[in-house]
Amino acid sequence: MLYVTERISRFWTWLDAVVTHADQALCANQDERARQHGWTVTKTGFGSRHYRDPRFDALKAARLADAALWAEDAPLRTPSWS
Repeated sequence: MLYVTERISRFWTWLDAVVTHADQALCANQDERARQHGWTVTKTGFGSRHYRDPRFDALKAARLADAALWAEDAPLRTPSWS
């Protein structure tokens, strides 16, 4: 029985290696191009990736800082109704 279990385990290990290799080969060009642009690459499944430009974090920080400035100025900015 141990022999059968060992063979099944080896088969799943081999199959996992084949799938991983196929996934990497399928997405290699896109991953390399994204990394050349400085993007982060996160594997989300077989043949699928999540590409993210870290500059979006700087945009979000700037937007939040701008919103904080508007919140501080809020009492000074009262609408004048004519």
